[in-house]
Amino acid sequence: MSARLNTLTRRAGAAVAVSAIGLLALAGPASAHVTVAADDATKGAADSILTFRVPNEQDAATTTEVDIKFPVKDPIASVKPAAMPGWVVTTTSVKFIPPIKTDDGTITNGVGEVSYTAAPGSKGIPIGGFGAFQILVGPLPDTNQVVFSAVQTYSNGKVSTWIEPVTDAANPPQNPTPILTLHAATDAGGMPMPTPSVSAAPAVALSSYATQSEANTARTLALIGLIAGVLALVVGGVAIGLGRKAVAPERQSTPH
Repeated sequence: MSARLNTLTRRAGAAVAVSAIGLLALAGPASAHVTVAADDATKGAADSILTFRVPNEQDAATTTEVDIKFPVKDPIASVKPAAMPGWVVTTTSVKFIPPIKTDDGTITNGVGEVSYTAAPGSKGIPIGGFGAFQILVGPLPDTNQVVFSAVQTYSNGKVSTWIEPVTDAANPPQNPTPILTLHAATDAGGMPMPTPSVSAAPAVALSSYATQSEANTARTLALIGLIAGVLALVVGGVAIGLGRKAVAPERQSTPH
C-alpha cells in the first residue's frame, strides 16, 4: 500500500507542477508603459503629488532623458517638480489660452513641460529598472481625465514617444499617453467618493528608482507559495483517501 501511495503522490505532485509551470508562464513580465498616479485625484485638488513611472525597456541602454508635457486643453496652474538625485530638472513656460481663472485671480502663464536629464556621471534609469518622477501640482482641472504625453530618450539614441491617444481602454495602442483619472469630491448625496485606481504605480515613491526584476521576483514568490499550498492539499487528500481504503479491508476481515 505504501508503494501505491508513493506512486499516486508522485503523480499528484507532477500534475501540480505542470499547473505551476502554466501559472508562472502567465506571470511573465508584461509590457510596461509610462503611467501617472496621484496621491489626491480629486477634481480641483489644490495640492496633489503626481508620480510618473517610467520603465526602462531597452536591454542594452539606460534612460537618460524624460520629457513630460502637460495638457493644453485642461491646463494646471501650478507645476512644481521635485528635485531628483542624479538628474537635472528644467521647466518650459507656456501661455494659457484662455487664461486660468482662480479665486486668487487670473493666471496667464505657467509650466507646460518638465524635462529630466541625467546629470554628468549619472547613468539615468538603469537597465531593468524604472524611474519615479514626482511633481506637485494644483489645482487639478474639473474634468474626468487629464491626458499627458511623455518622450523617453535612451543612451543609445533611441526615443520612445508616449503620445498615442487611448480610445479603447481594453485595446490600448503600443505607446499610450499617460492618463490620470479624476473623481468628484462628493457624490449626489454628499458622501465622499472613493478614489479610483489610476495606476499600479505608487502615488509617492520611496526611492528614485527600483528594478522591475524585484517586482517580478515578489510576484513569482507569491505564486510559488500559492502553488505549494495547492500541492500540500492535493497530497494530503490523496494520503487520507488511501488511508481510509487501507483500513476498510482490515475491518472487514476481523472475525466476529
